[in-house]
Amino acid sequence: MLVLSACAGGADYSAPPQGTQPGSSTGAAAPAPSVAALPSPATPVNPPPDVQQLVGLKGEVLRKWMGDTVFVRHDGIAEIWRFAADTCFLDVFLYREPDGLRVAHLDARARQGTQSVLPQTCYGQILAHQRPS
Repeated sequence: MLVLSACAGGADYSAPPQGTQPGSSTGAAAPAPSVAALPSPATPVNPPPDVQQLVGLKGEVLRKWMGDTVFVRHDGIAEIWRFAADTCFLDVFLYREPDGLRVAHLDARARQGTQSVLPQTCYGQILAHQRPS
């Protein structure tokens, strides 16, 4: 609520007259701030409940949340990190970007047999068996 009340303050977000910026008396347009100048949101401390929310996550954060892998495969700009639960494997596909590895895709499979396993189910099993840090 506090965050929302701060947004509801008396700030005027209406557009300035054409050719001017707020606080400008010369009429010259000031450059708009770039998106890169905006602060990035803080990384949550705990893993999200939905496995699909891992897509786009930095590899270093994923490793912090999920712990050690049981297998890593390097393939050009891609890496596959395998995490394990008692009954399944969760394969996480990461691609190298300028700021490091990022999760692009997830897949799960049973440790034995050919039965299908949902990534969400395997992810939940892995998180449930982690020790608190």
